[in-house]
Amino acid sequence: MIWQREVLADGRPWRDYLAGLILHGVKLGLQNMCRLLDAAGSPQNACPCLHIAGTNGKGSTAAFLDAMLRAAGCRVGRFTSPHLMDITERFQINGVPIPEAELRGNIEFFQAVAETMPQPPTFFELNAAVAFRWFAQQGVDAAIMETGMGGRYDATNVVDAPLACAITNIDYDHMQYLGGTLAKIAYEKAGILKRNVPCVVGETADERLKVIEDCAAGTGAPLLVAGRDYRFSCEGTPWAQRMDFETEGLRLKAAEMGLAGRHQCANAAVAAAMAARIRPHFAGLDENAILRGLRDTRWPCRLERVLDDPPVLIDVAHNPAGAATLAASLSRAVVVFAVASDKDAPAMLDLLGPMAHPLILTAFTGGRSMAVGDLERAAGARPHETAPSLEEAIARGMALADANTPMLIAGSVYAAGEARRILMEQYGAPAPTF
Repeated sequence: MIWQREVLADGRPWRDYLAGLILHGVKLGLQNMCRLLDAAGSPQNACPCLHIAGTNGKGSTAAFLDAMLRAAGCRVGRFTSPHLMDITERFQINGVPIPEAELRGNIEFFQAVAETMPQPPTFFELNAAVAFRWFAQQGVDAAIMETGMGGRYDATNVVDAPLACAITNIDYDHMQYLGGTLAKIAYEKAGILKRNVPCVVGETADERLKVIEDCAAGTGAPLLVAGRDYRFSCEGTPWAQRMDFETEGLRLKAAEMGLAGRHQCANAAVAAAMAARIRPHFAGLDENAILRGLRDTRWPCRLERVLDDPPVLIDVAHNPAGAATLAASLSRAVVVFAVASDKDAPAMLDLLGPMAHPLILTAFTGGRSMAVGDLERAAGARPHETAPSLEEAIARGMALADANTPMLIAGSVYAAGEARRILMEQYGAPAPTF
């Protein structure tokens, strides 16, 4: 993790302090968060909260819900992770990242609190604390909080009574922390359930759903399950989709989607089902606002087309489930692939390899990236090229891509952020829009 500290530390003391917390690693539990937030006056309970967990699709679901509430005239805070290009992206109000002065003030406040604690907070804990405090300071109408990796002991799971929750899906990721089976992972994600707080569930697989249903029965949380309590279907291409959606109190016909990819329909449906349940709390959240929100959602590097000539796509898919959604959306692409060393690269390459013409294996900057040599071994006999750096891989991909074969950059959020910067600086790609 040292490389991340070096990337984030830039000589500004508050950022250096935050970056230094990366060295403390991941520590699941709520004790530190309770100490931090108690000292801040319990900001986690100051604003209506919407809590989202799941293996994939959390950020996209949050983006859809954010856009709906903004279309309803609300002032919306959104906390997501990780960031693409700068730490301020994690904390947004109405799509605008936190100003540096306010980031500094909140970090310095919690740094002083941390000095009185027996154990220092982790990097993610301090991020979550900053989000809660800033949203309370700004008096947002709603705070959308995305979990980091789990649910039960995730730093965001300190809100007493959110308006609604969601569990997008359950798949393999972060097994060293959440457990090696899908049932164990589902149990950890279901830890966000609260008594009498509705939870929208996008997961429909029997074993995983059964775990969530058992947890809900024990907690007293009403569930709204895809295919049972809400239904949706999509038509059109992955780049121009329209969704039909129905649940109690809300029916949408041919709703335009602002995000590309077949998988985004499921995320949009989770967000729409959440919106349907919280409408009594937000006067402007009518069918019109929900439709406009779905249409206007922006979430960078989620199968995002960042250049047209040649066409260049970036996606943050970083596990086999994410790779599967990409494979379902594209039939042919020049695939530039870089992945973190703790990810299941062979499974991802099995999914992405068949559509790769060619497959270019590379590495993003820093020690967390899988080395190109290790990535070659993961590829096995699958045909591929290599490039020592993402910059060189992109140059090679730009030379090979054309109107019929776009370049796709995928494998890691860190690769996506670095690639976006390279494309902005060298090829004229636009800055991300949230």
